[in-house]
Order: sequence, then structure tokens, then C-alpha cells
Amino acid sequence: MQRKGIERHGYGKLQNGYGKSSIEEYFKDCDDIDFLDAIDYFFYLIDKKIRTIKPEYQYDYDADGAINAAIAELNYRFKQHNLGYEFANSQIITIDSTFLHKTAVKPTLKLLFEEGFEGSEDEIRNAYERRRKGDNKNAILEAGKAFESTMKIICDKQGYAYDKNKDTVQKLITILENNGFYPSYKNAHLTSIRTTLETGLPVVRNKVVGHGQGNQIITIPDEYTDYALHLAATNILFLVRLYRNKKQNL
Repeated sequence: MQRKGIERHGYGKLQNGYGKSSIEEYFKDCDDIDFLDAIDYFFYLIDKKIRTIKPEYQYDYDADGAINAAIAELNYRFKQHNLGYEFANSQIITIDSTFLHKTAVKPTLKLLFEEGFEGSEDEIRNAYERRRKGDNKNAILEAGKAFESTMKIICDKQGYAYDKNKDTVQKLITILENNGFYPSYKNAHLTSIRTTLETGLPVVRNKVVGHGQGNQIITIPDEYTDYALHLAATNILFLVRLYRNKKQNL
């Protein structure tokens, strides 16, 4: 997706002669969103693609160290200028709360990757990318999909029966509860946990973006969007941690 901004402007090859490259011209002419897209794409290539290249002769060059230093420098520049972004887990994401970012967003992306929740990881990444681009409606929708996908993947991994096409978020929560997915010592808290899951993100999604807007164009405030995304990340982290603990205790 990040590549589209570059290709749309016809850049990507060096110009003939000794003039400026088309990439330089792109950075000179593009708007802020396309510029950020390009940075996102270049660092994705560095982190995910170039990092995997292992030349036969390395000449004592620490490639991983150089890549990590470049990412650290990028994040330092973001922080230095209070831009509200960070490159984490091979993607630029929005930081509107440093505490929530460190305790919910980054751990969620890391855990989804480690535990093989690829579908959920892709959707929550899409949610944060939409948010970064100001597409708040679809950011909330993607966050809701990630939350729902997480429960479906847990059902698949645990062998819980469910209807992939019909079961709603509320139904999936009930299935997890009925199958004893929550630890037995938390039985006294099941009602409050279930209420939190059912009345948090699903309600935000349905109330704010779940229906047609009619003749009036609905503008979704950033604070609602940030709340939904953080709620999704927190709930997903909670569920996947439960899954990992159950797996480790088998």
C-alpha cells in the first residue's frame, strides 16, 4: 500500500544524466501523507527485506546493527519534533498516548505475530494505518474485525465449535466463556469481563460506523477512533495472553 503513493506519481527510477533522481523530486512535490507513506515503505523494506539478506562475505559489517540504528534514528526524529509517530513492528503507527502505546499497542502486535494470529495482526495494522491517514470510519471497522478475528482464531486453535459466517462478537464471547476459556479462578469476574468485552468495542463500532449515514456526512472525531483502537488492542492482548497461558500450561 505504501508503494502506491510513489508509483502514482510515476517515480521509482533514476533520471538519466546527472540531475536529481525522481525519488528526490517525489519528496519535493508530495504531500505530507504521501511522504510518510514513502518513509513507511522504505523502512519496511529495510526492516523486513534487506535485513534477511545474508551476503557470503560480510567483512565484519553489522548489518542488523546498522538497520536498528536507522530505525532508532527515525523514531528519535519523530519524537524530537513531536510528530506523534513511531516505527514499530515494521510499520509506522500513530502514538496518541505514550503509556497506552507501550503497554497495549506494541505488545499486541508482537504477541499476535508470535502466536500466529496473522489475520488479526493484519487487520489491527490496517486499523492503525487508516487512523494515520485520517480514515477514522474504516479504522474503527478494521479494529472491530481484528477483535472478532482474534476470537475466531482462538476458537479454531482450541477446537471450539462456532459458525464462521453467522456468529457475532457477542456470540463468540459466549462460546469462549462456555468452553471455560477464562481461567477458573476468574469465575467471580466473568460477568464483568464479559460485559467489558461486549459493551466496549462492539458498541463503539456499531453506534458510530455500523450503519448508513444517510444524507448527512458523519465525521468521526479522533478521540472516538483512538478510544476504539486502544480498546481493541487491550482486549486482543487480554485474549491472546489467555490463549498463550493455556497453551503453555498444557
